[in-house]
Amino acid sequence: MRKIQWMLSFFVLTGCLRPNYQPQYVDIPCEWRMATNEGNTLCNYRWWKQFQDPVLDELILIALSNNLDLQVAIRRVFEYYARLGISNAAFYPVIDGIASYNRMQSSIALPVDQPIGVPRTFNDFQGYLNGTWELDFWGRIYSANEASFAELLAQIQARRTVVMTVVTSVANAYFVLRQLDAQLQISKKTLESRLDSLRLAKDRFELGETSEIEVKQAEAEVEIAIIRVIEFERDIPRQENLLSILLGENPHSVIRGLAIDDMDYPLYIPEGLPSDLLTRRPDIMQAEDNLIAANARVTEARALYFPQITLTGQYGSESDQLKNFLSSPAEFWQYGVTAVQSIFDAGKIYYEVRVNEELRNQVLFTYRQTILNAFREVDDALITTEKNRELVTEHIKQVKILNEYLHLAQLRYEEGEIDYLNVLDAERQLFDTELQLAQAYADNLTAIVSLYKALGGGWVADADAIALECEY
Repeated sequence: MRKIQWMLSFFVLTGCLRPNYQPQYVDIPCEWRMATNEGNTLCNYRWWKQFQDPVLDELILIALSNNLDLQVAIRRVFEYYARLGISNAAFYPVIDGIASYNRMQSSIALPVDQPIGVPRTFNDFQGYLNGTWELDFWGRIYSANEASFAELLAQIQARRTVVMTVVTSVANAYFVLRQLDAQLQISKKTLESRLDSLRLAKDRFELGETSEIEVKQAEAEVEIAIIRVIEFERDIPRQENLLSILLGENPHSVIRGLAIDDMDYPLYIPEGLPSDLLTRRPDIMQAEDNLIAANARVTEARALYFPQITLTGQYGSESDQLKNFLSSPAEFWQYGVTAVQSIFDAGKIYYEVRVNEELRNQVLFTYRQTILNAFREVDDALITTEKNRELVTEHIKQVKILNEYLHLAQLRYEEGEIDYLNVLDAERQLFDTELQLAQAYADNLTAIVSLYKALGGGWVADADAIALECEY
């Protein structure tokens, strides 16, 4: 009966040392502040195809194949696969083969009678197998293995986070590039219009219908347009260089697809409950895997309070002549059990446990902060997407009104009913609004990209699979 009680107590004790991770409570909002329509499944597909731009599709595929940050993330996962292999190896016995040769001479000072005719100098040949196997009674190896496995899963999610960042960064960089292209075309068109206005002002001045002030005003407006053209001609190659680096290539010009105002706006805005983020965002899953690993490391450290029990054994042969080595009767073997228990370590194990407990607490708060940031990013993206779409509509209306205003101002100026300042005012407002409209188109598209990034979803795993296919 006592034996049974002892065994039950032993298994209860060892079971208490196993990692026991409990999912953390998270205060999750019931819904988003902005209403969304039914498009939840869009998070599971390659959302960038909704824009109907084959060039964008091709750029994203190139980036998934060549991006160097992504290559680093992929290799880091391979590293943690190897680390898990090292951890798994601790479950099995270690067997070493040892062979040695020594030339020795016994000392005449030793108080041992040396047999007559036996030389004091002789050879010693040894060959044996040495085996050790730590018995994981207290779960130290098991806990270390659980931690390594969780760390591997965390690195896989880290790789997916990089995939998500690469895809969204390429899309955003491409949209900004098309925005700059549109703004350059607007600036060139405005420059042509202002050159026409300058010629008209000069003609009217030569006819004595206006003063030289209007000519100088027209010249100043021409210079403003020239400056904007130069600025956009500077910014476009720099944006191309940024996009090239994301593609994992040397800086070069980038082919173009659809104009910024021709890209299709998604019919649906993806939705989902806030709780969905816990299983859709790789950064949240990575943070939880890190928490699981940190919890297992605490259990691993606690196991050091208990004795480490190891089976040991040796088997081999020894001879003074190599030719008799294998046939020599000098066979030897041994086996045994070793238990090592720390008696005094000045609190080393205690502080190792404390270190791992505090690391776990840090990871816990990081996990909670990651979730809070995710909620904020989705809410921000939903609000931005909704309001940016309204801004595009209003900018389009404003451009239409200002075109009519400029047309009327030019007619009345040519008829001499108003001065040139009215024409300048209309031109300036139209130019600024057209540039703002181009930026609003791009902001609208980048807001959609940010929303897909914030929500995560099956598209991340799909893009991750593409990256791994390219790797092999």
